[in-house]
Amino acid sequence: MTKPILPYSPKWHLPLIILASLVAYFNTLHHGFVLDDIAVVEGNKFVQKGFGGIPEILKTFYWQGYWNSNAGLYRPLSLITFAIEWQLSPNNPLIHHLFNIVYYTIVCCLLYRLLLKWFPKINADVIFLIVFLFIVHPLHTEVVANIKSRDELLALLFFLLSANAFVPGSTKAVLLSSIYFFLSLLSKEGAIMLLPILLIHMHISASGKETVVSTLKAAIPFFVVSVIWLLIHQAVIKSGPEVITYTYNDNAILSAASVMEQKGTALGILARYFVKLVYPYELSYDYSFSQIPIIGFFSLLSLAGLAMLAGLVYAMFRLYKKDPFITISIAFIVFPLILTSNVFFPIGATAADRFLFVSTIGSCMLLVYLPYKYLNPGSQTPVLRYGALLLFVVFTSMTLKRNKAWKDNFSLFESDVQAVTNSARAHYNYGTGLMNLSKTPGDQTGVQAKQELEKCLSIDPNYFDALLNLGSIEHKMKNYPAAIALYRRGIKLNKHSSDIYGNIGESFFRSGQNDSAIAYLEIAHSKGNYKIGTYDVMGTSYFNLKQYAEACKAFEEGIARDATSGGLYMNYGSALAMSNRDREAIAAFEKAYALNSSNSQALYYIALTYDKLGDKENATKYYNAFKSTQPAVQ
Repeated sequence: MTKPILPYSPKWHLPLIILASLVAYFNTLHHGFVLDDIAVVEGNKFVQKGFGGIPEILKTFYWQGYWNSNAGLYRPLSLITFAIEWQLSPNNPLIHHLFNIVYYTIVCCLLYRLLLKWFPKINADVIFLIVFLFIVHPLHTEVVANIKSRDELLALLFFLLSANAFVPGSTKAVLLSSIYFFLSLLSKEGAIMLLPILLIHMHISASGKETVVSTLKAAIPFFVVSVIWLLIHQAVIKSGPEVITYTYNDNAILSAASVMEQKGTALGILARYFVKLVYPYELSYDYSFSQIPIIGFFSLLSLAGLAMLAGLVYAMFRLYKKDPFITISIAFIVFPLILTSNVFFPIGATAADRFLFVSTIGSCMLLVYLPYKYLNPGSQTPVLRYGALLLFVVFTSMTLKRNKAWKDNFSLFESDVQAVTNSARAHYNYGTGLMNLSKTPGDQTGVQAKQELEKCLSIDPNYFDALLNLGSIEHKMKNYPAAIALYRRGIKLNKHSSDIYGNIGESFFRSGQNDSAIAYLEIAHSKGNYKIGTYDVMGTSYFNLKQYAEACKAFEEGIARDATSGGLYMNYGSALAMSNRDREAIAAFEKAYALNSSNSQALYYIALTYDKLGDKENATKYYNAFKSTQPAVQ
């Protein structure tokens, strides 16, 4: 009988696991929708249909409920759970955060049961310490605190159900296990890399001289459901638009000058990952260009990543019979990273904390097991007990603190810009958040927003959205030449943006360059910018040039698109009056006043127009009405 390590019975293990899982993430319950939560929940047209959206979710690619960018992903299961939750409580982030915690708790319980099942000779207290460390690992905050990462949770949950259900020789158990694995694949494509872990355990645990071939034969049901999943996946992806091509904005590795640099940078990221599994430093939602620098294949960090990977793979195969626990631990670390490490092929992201979610199972297994295995048996109990306690305290405090950053977009942007100082996207997001909070042009928040956007552009001069927003700030601060210069840079990068033509047109108008304003606004309209403000500015530009007929036409086009703008009717009335279309001008001014009764200026213009027509009675009537709205002179 193994010596107890913890001062309580194993019957308390599961209750404590459940309690710890809830405590670790209770402070996320009142968080909002953050980052891609908008795309998969809050703004997803299929999810918002509730139960009615499930058929569409099943037959469309991952992002189609929000935008038409086909990234080659098919993950219907998480979207289905969101739709069900939306049906129960529409537009309520709390229910989604609650279920994330529930699913995470189930994952932790299933992990405990699986490790007990796979390694019955290992002390149950050791298994408990592994799972407890897994629960509080700070790398999991992006998975649990961010609703969108439900795909990560469900993929692991169903794999653990599959592994727990599998019983060699039992047709019913193998069928159930295969179904669970199929659901794991429907949660996230990366689940396919969990199958080798199950196969390795099947081979290790087989009695007698089980061959690789016989193990593969036993796994045929898993291969069958994998093929079925792949056929469905490809059919759905190919039914949509062409799969997008990733750029350095998505994955900084693509900015490398050569394949060798790409591989070197990827191996450097892998080295960082291995360190993070032990000590989760520099947590962030974003590691895009150019937070992680491009390095050569033979650089020190790249070679370190290669050496770590080679060492782990060697140990995994070297010890697969001698110490299966270490082999399975390493398998949990290595296999999930094959698809996300960028080592073998570039993906749609440079790096991400969520990519390490499953790998932390392996790192937690090693962190607890190695001291238990190799310390003097007489001294291992206090070392494990108090060493683990110290690690739990550190990890728990880091997790609870990190959770707070995921409260909303601005909290996340403000927190992480300090951690990833070389990420153009991080500075852009924070700068844009500050810009939206700025009350008046030139206030301290606006100045800080400008600095963040300038920092973004210093990292990536071709960051189009940063140019657009920085131009908007300069415009609001009445630095029109600076705004125009920024917009011109933006046009060189993206000639198809209708917004930037509208923005530069208004900046030209504000700087008194009416001809240029009209030229750019016409382009804006031709590209689909039908904002009322652009028609108002164009009409006013024509008015300033005394081209009243063209002004009237511009105002009429704006009114045709939105007949609720009092300001547009006011300007239209002035253009009509200057065109000697006085009766129409009066009607326009009356409409402006009807839309906004506080606009007393409309009454004054009506009086002037009637006076112009020689109708003194109505001129006096409207002038008196105008006077009655003016404050009395003391």
